Amino acid sequence: MGEVHLAVDEVLGREVAVKTLKGGASGLGARLLDERFRQEARAIASLAHPGVVQVFDIDVNADPPYLVMERVTGPSLKERLAERPLSDRELRALGIQIANALAAAHAAGIVHRDVKPANILAAGEGTWKLADFGVAHVPDSALTMTGQFVGSPAYAPPEALLRGQLGPAGDIYGLGATLYQAIAGRWPRSDSTSGALLAPVPPLAQLAPHVSPQLADVIDRAVAMEPEHRPSAGDFASALARAATQPSLVQPTATPASSTEVTEYVSSMPGAPAITLPGAPPQRRSWQRYALLGATLLVIIIIAVTRRAPSPPSVHRPEPALEPPQPMGPQTIRAEQPPLHDGKAARDWNKIVEKLHDQKFGEARARLDEFERKHGESPETRSLAAQLDSLPEIYRREDD
Repeated sequence: MGEVHLAVDEVLGREVAVKTLKGGASGLGARLLDERFRQEARAIASLAHPGVVQVFDIDVNADPPYLVMERVTGPSLKERLAERPLSDRELRALGIQIANALAAAHAAGIVHRDVKPANILAAGEGTWKLADFGVAHVPDSALTMTGQFVGSPAYAPPEALLRGQLGPAGDIYGLGATLYQAIAGRWPRSDSTSGALLAPVPPLAQLAPHVSPQLADVIDRAVAMEPEHRPSAGDFASALARAATQPSLVQPTATPASSTEVTEYVSSMPGAPAITLPGAPPQRRSWQRYALLGATLLVIIIIAVTRRAPSPPSVHRPEPALEPPQPMGPQTIRAEQPPLHDGKAARDWNKIVEKLHDQKFGEARARLDEFERKHGESPETRSLAAQLDSLPEIYRREDD
């Protein structure tokens, strides 16, 4: 439909992307392309969301018509997946951001209708944006008639392929299919034959058994055959934020048997396995060295006296050794996830969880303070702060 050029805004001194309408069409085809272009301009311009490519300027009356948009360096998710699938953590971040972008679009009455890996662009480390609203449906548009199919068949829901019906639930299906492919390495419906496109989607766990059951269940619901069984975009983002990734057990380093163990529980899902972290090193007691030295000297003296005196030596009964204080019982840190309103909040919360996993409790406390300043306090954040503050000082040192 269009051509995209790299350009420079000479006033602001920044690189931008300029999309122009392709020429060469005539008659009805030209009118359709022109209306599609105007439709994309209206759709993107009405959305001010960090998960959608921004529009800086529009002129649909120029020859050719053009859009001036922010330059998103990419690559696209399609290009990224050609290298390797995403990890659980990368997948959740991407899914939350794009689901929130779709939630904003649906709230404005806009349906994207072509959510797929090629239309999701990387905009920096861990940041993704939804692009290409060329076939989007906007309010008061009568361009697409009922029963007319638009979009990409491989990522289209059954109701679009069979009846040409594509609403907000269809966008969720496209995003679910994209996430399915991103973590499993392939999307079972990529075959262009009608039988493959309409075949039941196998549970994600069959193709990607390494994915946590909670995350697999959220994605399976997004690609349900019936649209009423799929979540809304906002619910999809919330479910992805709550879905626990499968934690790996952190093996404790070698410590004496009397060291204290601190158990860290960093999951919002009940019943998830705990992570055992190494405890504080025991305090060395100087009296132990002196007691050993004294006992050695005493043995030497007894041996010397025995050799000099004919009578048997008296038996020396040393004082019983002092028993070391009992180690304190295990402590449990419960990091219950607070309500997350956007992808930024989810990323900030994941940084706290990462510090807990890395046993950097002091840094976790500092990031928690920053989280509360940005996103507000909640019972969950206050509870975690109290637990971190109650840890012994040795656990809260920045270099531990």
